[in-house]
Amino acid sequence: MLSTPRILAIATPVVAITVAITASLTVFFTTQATATVTSDKVSAERIQLIQQNIDSLHPDASSELKQQILEIAVKAIENQIFVEGGSFMMGDFGMKCESDRYAPTWEEGTDCYATHTLDDKPAHKVTLTSYSLSKYETSLYEKERYHLALGLPQPLEKRRKKKPDHWSVQPNVAAGTGGWQEAKDQCLWLGKLTGYAFDLPTEAQWEFAARNRGHKVFYATNDGTIKLNKNTPDDQVFPIDSFPPNPLGFHHLQSNSSEWVNDWFDDKYYQNSPEHDPQGPTKPPVVELINKDPGHFRVLRGGNIRWDPTVTTNRIPTPHILSVSYSSRTGFRCAIQSPKPIY
Repeated sequence: MLSTPRILAIATPVVAITVAITASLTVFFTTQATATVTSDKVSAERIQLIQQNIDSLHPDASSELKQQILEIAVKAIENQIFVEGGSFMMGDFGMKCESDRYAPTWEEGTDCYATHTLDDKPAHKVTLTSYSLSKYETSLYEKERYHLALGLPQPLEKRRKKKPDHWSVQPNVAAGTGGWQEAKDQCLWLGKLTGYAFDLPTEAQWEFAARNRGHKVFYATNDGTIKLNKNTPDDQVFPIDSFPPNPLGFHHLQSNSSEWVNDWFDDKYYQNSPEHDPQGPTKPPVVELINKDPGHFRVLRGGNIRWDPTVTTNRIPTPHILSVSYSSRTGFRCAIQSPKPIY
């Protein structure tokens, strides 16, 4: 903390910025309106860089939209939780036979598994480098501003006009997607704005965070159990900051929306996965699934409000382009692929 404020005057072709550094950071835009960004984590230099990148990437955006993008970018940095790397046994590590469905337990030498599928077996050693991951899923508000910035159609526009009070169109609920690429592109866009290596998390990173750095945790809730409408949603998508987080501080890794990860799906990948920082198949294999045409699939992780409780090891092969766009079942959160804390 600086004992006396330091004033920086920064001029850009679009706006003039004055930054006052105290315990927090305030940015004033002297355009049609005065707006404020405060942060005790993001430096003045980083905020200046973000503003310059916004002006470069979106020169025709309104001052209001630029301000909203700046706020989103700063929050995206602030919301990152640093996850120290380590080793764990990724995949279905077994479940005590005849366990309580909502509060299962594990015991050494169990003959039972947590899932009926083969693609999350065998459990195999994975060692991860440290990384950061957003404590929240991406919100509908953030997705809408991303679409505005890039001139893309607004998600759920027809529903919003017909049912403006419906829970699925409220700004702080988890955003659905039109497919994997959309989620990937929005994370990369944050990287272009901030200068940090934003991207989707890998499947291994997602599971490591959901299992509290690889512990034998079945559900990614505050206590590893399912208590409907107390620690996980039941029949609707809730605001991204609702319900208690898991012990690492992540909200809704268990439910709300299932989340895209970076990996292609291969039902045999766990049989030959590399130990160190697995990235998934380098090329998408053609996979044959029950009741689906053979094809290429990406991976969704975590449960959602349409499905029964989904254990942390469960993998969901999903077409990378969705037939039903912006369903609340398919959300995402962004990671920063850096081995060092960003603040």
